[in-house]
Amino acid sequence: MAVLNPHDAPAAVAAAAVPLEDLLADENHQIGVELSRVIAVAVVPRGRDAIERLAQAVLDAGIHRYRVTSATRLPSPRDWRDILRRELPEGALWPRPRVQRGRVVDHRTPDQNRQVGELADGIADLIESHLGPVRAAAELGTEHVQGPSLPGVWTRELLLINDEWATTLYLWVSD
Repeated sequence: MAVLNPHDAPAAVAAAAVPLEDLLADENHQIGVELSRVIAVAVVPRGRDAIERLAQAVLDAGIHRYRVTSATRLPSPRDWRDILRRELPEGALWPRPRVQRGRVVDHRTPDQNRQVGELADGIADLIESHLGPVRAAAELGTEHVQGPSLPGVWTRELLLINDEWATTLYLWVSD
Protein backbone atom coordinates (compact mmCIF):
# COMPACT_ATOMS: atom_id res chain seq x y z
CA MET A 1 0.00 0.00 0.00
CA ALA A 2 1.38 3.40 -0.97
CA VAL A 3 1.78 5.85 1.89
CA LEU A 4 0.09 9.22 1.38
CA ASN A 5 1.82 12.54 2.10
CA PRO A 6 2.49 12.60 5.89
CA HIS A 7 2.20 16.38 6.02
CA ASP A 8 -1.41 16.13 4.81
CA ALA A 9 -2.35 13.87 7.73
CA PRO A 10 -3.53 16.58 10.19
CA ALA A 11 -6.00 18.05 7.70
CA ALA A 12 -7.20 14.60 6.65
CA VAL A 13 -7.78 13.58 10.29
CA ALA A 14 -9.58 16.87 11.02
CA ALA A 15 -11.99 16.22 8.14
CA ALA A 16 -12.48 12.55 9.05
CA ALA A 17 -13.07 13.39 12.73
CA VAL A 18 -16.07 15.65 12.06
CA PRO A 19 -18.67 12.83 11.90
CA LEU A 20 -17.22 11.25 15.03
CA GLU A 21 -17.12 14.56 16.91
CA ASP A 22 -20.72 15.28 15.86
CA LEU A 23 -21.86 11.85 17.01
CA LEU A 24 -20.17 12.16 20.41
CA ALA A 25 -20.90 15.82 21.17
CA ASP A 26 -23.88 16.79 23.27
CA GLU A 27 -25.43 20.09 24.31
CA ASN A 28 -22.92 20.49 27.16
CA HIS A 29 -19.63 19.36 25.62
CA GLN A 30 -17.47 19.80 22.57
CA ILE A 31 -15.34 16.88 21.42
CA GLY A 32 -12.06 17.03 19.55
CA VAL A 33 -9.82 14.57 17.75
CA GLU A 34 -6.71 16.34 16.44
CA LEU A 35 -3.45 15.29 14.88
CA SER A 36 -0.52 17.67 15.34
CA ARG A 37 2.01 18.57 12.69
CA VAL A 38 4.11 15.67 11.50
CA ILE A 39 7.88 15.92 11.89
CA ALA A 40 10.66 13.79 10.43
CA VAL A 41 12.60 11.45 12.74
CA ALA A 42 15.86 9.63 12.17
CA VAL A 43 15.31 6.76 14.58
CA VAL A 44 12.62 5.45 16.94
CA PRO A 45 13.74 6.65 20.39
CA ARG A 46 14.42 4.02 23.06
CA GLY A 47 14.60 5.71 26.47
CA ARG A 48 12.07 7.89 28.30
CA ASP A 49 14.22 11.02 27.94
CA ALA A 50 14.57 10.48 24.18
CA ILE A 51 10.82 9.97 23.83
CA GLU A 52 10.16 13.15 25.84
CA ARG A 53 12.58 15.13 23.64
CA LEU A 54 10.88 13.84 20.48
CA ALA A 55 7.43 14.61 21.91
CA GLN A 56 8.59 18.15 22.77
CA ALA A 57 9.90 18.61 19.22
CA VAL A 58 6.51 17.56 17.81
CA LEU A 59 4.68 19.95 20.14
CA ASP A 60 7.14 22.78 19.36
CA ALA A 61 6.32 22.38 15.66
CA GLY A 62 2.65 23.18 16.37
CA ILE A 63 0.95 26.53 16.82
CA HIS A 64 0.13 26.06 20.53
CA ARG A 65 2.86 26.00 23.15
CA TYR A 66 2.91 23.01 25.46
CA ARG A 67 5.62 21.51 27.63
CA VAL A 68 5.94 17.75 27.94
CA THR A 69 5.77 16.77 31.61
CA SER A 70 5.82 12.99 31.14
CA ALA A 71 5.97 10.33 28.45
CA THR A 72 5.07 6.72 29.10
CA ARG A 73 5.82 4.34 26.27
CA LEU A 74 2.94 2.01 25.49
CA PRO A 75 3.80 -1.71 25.74
CA SER A 76 2.79 -2.44 22.15
CA PRO A 77 2.91 -0.14 19.12
CA ARG A 78 -0.73 -1.09 18.38
CA ASP A 79 -2.00 -0.06 21.83
CA TRP A 80 -2.73 3.47 20.61
CA ARG A 81 -5.42 2.05 18.31
CA ASP A 82 -7.02 0.26 21.26
CA ILE A 83 -6.94 3.47 23.32
CA LEU A 84 -8.54 5.45 20.49
CA ARG A 85 -11.25 2.85 19.98
CA ARG A 86 -11.91 2.20 23.67
CA GLU A 87 -11.73 5.76 24.99
CA LEU A 88 -14.17 7.12 22.48
CA PRO A 89 -17.11 4.80 23.16
CA GLU A 90 -16.33 3.87 26.77
CA GLY A 91 -14.06 6.54 28.22
CA ALA A 92 -14.39 10.14 29.16
CA LEU A 93 -15.37 11.21 25.66
CA TRP A 94 -18.63 9.29 25.91
CA PRO A 95 -21.47 11.38 27.36
CA ARG A 96 -22.95 9.79 30.43
CA PRO A 97 -26.46 8.30 30.35
CA ARG A 98 -29.24 10.65 31.39
CA VAL A 99 -32.31 10.25 33.51
CA GLN A 100 -35.64 10.74 31.74
CA ARG A 101 -38.89 10.29 33.66
CA GLY A 102 -37.07 8.48 36.44
CA ARG A 103 -35.28 6.02 34.09
CA VAL A 104 -31.64 5.96 33.03
CA VAL A 105 -31.52 6.34 29.26
CA ASP A 106 -28.47 5.55 27.12
CA HIS A 107 -27.73 8.42 24.77
CA ARG A 108 -26.75 6.22 21.88
CA THR A 109 -28.45 3.45 20.00
CA PRO A 110 -26.57 0.17 19.43
CA ASP A 111 -26.06 1.29 15.82
CA GLN A 112 -24.50 4.56 17.00
CA ASN A 113 -22.25 2.64 19.41
CA ARG A 114 -21.05 0.48 16.50
CA GLN A 115 -20.61 3.55 14.32
CA VAL A 116 -18.35 5.22 16.92
CA GLY A 117 -16.02 2.21 16.86
CA GLU A 118 -15.98 2.11 13.07
CA LEU A 119 -15.23 5.84 12.82
CA ALA A 120 -12.41 5.51 15.39
CA ASP A 121 -10.94 2.58 13.43
CA GLY A 122 -11.22 4.64 10.24
CA ILE A 123 -9.28 7.51 11.79
CA ALA A 124 -6.54 5.11 12.94
CA ASP A 125 -6.36 3.60 9.45
CA LEU A 126 -6.21 7.09 7.93
CA ILE A 127 -3.31 8.09 10.18
CA GLU A 128 -1.34 5.00 9.18
CA SER A 129 -2.19 5.49 5.50
CA HIS A 130 -0.37 8.84 5.73
CA LEU A 131 2.46 7.90 8.07
CA GLY A 132 2.91 4.19 7.58
CA PRO A 133 2.68 1.69 10.45
CA VAL A 134 3.20 3.11 13.93
CA ARG A 135 6.32 1.46 15.42
CA ALA A 136 6.13 3.04 18.89
CA ALA A 137 3.60 5.05 20.86
CA ALA A 138 3.61 6.87 24.18
CA GLU A 139 1.05 8.57 26.36
CA LEU A 140 2.04 12.15 27.11
CA GLY A 141 1.48 14.44 30.01
CA THR A 142 1.62 18.10 28.96
CA GLU A 143 1.00 21.56 30.32
CA HIS A 144 0.04 24.69 28.40
CA VAL A 145 2.73 27.36 28.64
CA GLN A 146 1.71 30.18 26.27
CA GLY A 147 -1.54 31.99 25.58
CA PRO A 148 -5.04 31.03 26.63
CA SER A 149 -5.84 27.38 27.13
CA LEU A 150 -9.25 25.83 26.63
CA PRO A 151 -10.63 24.47 29.87
CA GLY A 152 -10.62 20.75 29.31
CA VAL A 153 -12.90 18.33 31.07
CA TRP A 154 -10.80 15.44 29.79
CA THR A 155 -7.78 15.06 27.51
CA ARG A 156 -5.56 12.27 26.25
CA GLU A 157 -2.45 12.87 24.14
CA LEU A 158 -0.57 10.11 22.37
CA LEU A 159 2.80 10.34 20.63
CA LEU A 160 2.83 8.21 17.46
CA ILE A 161 6.19 7.28 15.91
CA ASN A 162 7.18 5.25 12.89
CA ASP A 163 10.51 4.80 11.11
CA GLU A 164 10.40 8.25 9.50
CA TRP A 165 7.71 10.41 11.16
CA ALA A 166 6.29 11.44 14.52
CA THR A 167 3.10 13.25 15.51
CA THR A 168 0.69 13.49 18.43
CA LEU A 169 -2.95 12.47 18.52
CA TYR A 170 -4.91 14.69 20.88
CA LEU A 171 -8.34 13.69 22.17
CA TRP A 172 -10.28 16.22 24.25
CA VAL A 173 -13.60 17.19 25.77
CA SER A 174 -14.40 20.73 26.84
CA ASP A 175 -17.43 22.54 28.25
